[in-house]
Parts: sequence; structure tokens; C-alpha cells
Amino acid sequence: MTTLTRISLNPARRQGVKLLTDPQAMHAAVRSAFPPDISQTDARVLWRVDKRPHEHVLYIVGPEKPTGAHIVEQAGWDTRPAQSADYERFLSALTRGQRWRFELVANPTYSEPREGKRGKVKPHVSARNQLNWLYKQSERAGFCLAPRIDDTVADEERARWNVADQPQVLERWTDVFRRDKKSRNAPPVRISKARFVGTLEVTDPDRLRTTLTQGIGRGRAYGCGLLTLAPVK
Repeated sequence: MTTLTRISLNPARRQGVKLLTDPQAMHAAVRSAFPPDISQTDARVLWRVDKRPHEHVLYIVGPEKPTGAHIVEQAGWDTRPAQSADYERFLSALTRGQRWRFELVANPTYSEPREGKRGKVKPHVSARNQLNWLYKQSERAGFCLAPRIDDTVADEERARWNVADQPQVLERWTDVFRRDKKSRNAPPVRISKARFVGTLEVTDPDRLRTTLTQGIGRGRAYGCGLLTLAPVK
């Protein structure tokens, strides 16, 4: 049973600070919430941290209900236990034409051609290029986005959307960390991240279900790729 779990994190606790600032530590904590032998065929283990003015929330999608008690005990509040919901009920209700507000933290990248060699993966760092990446991803992820100013679309299509629907890059940053803390000679891992918000329209429910359970783009073990949907207000 695919689940969506929500855990409130306490930034005033030492372990809370560690999880909020070290993607490797968070990766280990999230992965240990699931048995080591779980199958990730139907759903991959994905996570994302949302930092709001008065709350820090960890979201986890996985193929079964995680045991989040250790995260709550070390980095949360005893009065705020992990909350898990059956995600499959929501996924099965997706239909073509629905609109949802979305949020996504992703690692937008491209392949730089090299003569005679495999292309080198490099990050998109400008908001414009990151948004272009998102539009390209949407074509195979089961949804469409509001047309941009320079997109060639029919007037009828443009009229179906408004300014508030336009996707935006809320923030951009780069996480720098080490996978192996004991190996000082190993180069640090750098993952460029962008947080997207906006409105999407479902074009292919099956593909979107796969996107919601398998993630988008690279860096999915380290807090990237988890797309979440909420009703349009």
C-alpha cells in the first residue's frame, strides 16, 4: 500500500537541526523508516522538507507505511506523531482534466555534449532554465502547465489559464554534503535544487500516478523529485 506521511520537525532540537541541514543524515533517517527488503517497484521512497515561517514538515512517499517514531523521538515533538495516509485512494481518483496546485523540489539538470564521450550532467542554475526544464518534464509526467508568454498556443488555450496558475521558482539553492563522513578526501556532493509551485492540469492520469510515486528528475534519494498536489482554491 503506497502511503504519504507527514512529520513535523523541531528546529530547536539538535537532531532536528542535523536532519534539516544534512541531506545525507535525512536520507539515512528516512530510509531506516522502512524495512531493508521493501520492493520499490510500485513506489519509490521519496522525501521532501517544506520550511514555513512557523513549521518545518517532512513529507515521505513510500511503498508501505514507514515507522517514523524514531524521527519524531529524535527530531520532532511527542505530541505530533507521524501521520500516514493511504495514497492509493487519492491516486486512483485522478482523472484527465483535473487541476491541482502543485509543489515540487527538484534537481533540474541537462546533459552537456562531449565529443566521443557520454554527456556530462550539469545543473540548470537560472530560474528561466529551471522553468524550461519543468515544462519539458511535464510532457512525459502526465500533466500540462499554463502557457508562457512566448509559447505559441491558440487564444482559446491561453484563455483557460490565469496569472495565478503560472508556475514559479520560489527558491533556489545548492546542498553540499559528504556521503561518507569518514573519508575526508572524497569530494563533496553538490545538488542544485529549485522549489516550484503553480497549477497543473492532468493530461494522462496513469503517467501522473507514476510521477507521484516514482518522482521527477535526479537526486531523488536526497530530497528531490517529490511532487505533491492540493486542491485549487
